[in-house]
Amino acid sequence: ERIALVTDAGMPAVSDPGARLVRAALEAGVEVTVLPGPSAVETALVASGLAAGRYAFVGFLPRKAGELEALWRETAAWTWPVVAFESPQRLPASLRSLASFEPEREVAVCRELTKRFEEIARGSAAEVAAHFAEAPKGEITLVLGPGSAVSDPAKARAAVADLVTAGTPRRVAADVVARLTDMSRNELYRGSL
Repeated sequence: ERIALVTDAGMPAVSDPGARLVRAALEAGVEVTVLPGPSAVETALVASGLAAGRYAFVGFLPRKAGELEALWRETAAWTWPVVAFESPQRLPASLRSLASFEPEREVAVCRELTKRFEEIARGSAAEVAAHFAEAPKGEITLVLGPGSAVSDPAKARAAVADLVTAGTPRRVAADVVARLTDMSRNELYRGSL
């Protein structure tokens, strides 16, 4: 016998309950074959103009404000795009949250991809938040460009030097700056000698 799992909401089992079905089938020894169809993740990434090789897909954005802010903080240091799903009803609040955290971050809201009323709104978080002040209709895929916390190597080395001048041990200074940037501790340490 064969069973097929099909959805009208993108790739099954990525961010829907289909994942539980697949897991249960595998645990029961049932062979699972995947026939990928249209994927909003890759389609939005390419359409956003922000694709650069590596990217991260984070599923649906968190519902709670604190968890959403934690995600913005975490991804601010990522040097690659982030793709997420969001409900149209929560989109305006999520974009306002991002705009208050990082107003200049590049964003693309991809709505109703590959459908008749497809819309791709690109711009800074502040601009896109203003565009979607009201909840739109349709399926939403959000693409965020790399975060603004991506470091300037010269500024990071200067920060280590400033901390050392202020009396902080060189290793500690390099470790602190490395945690706040995307640079390695060893690189910062060697660069400050």
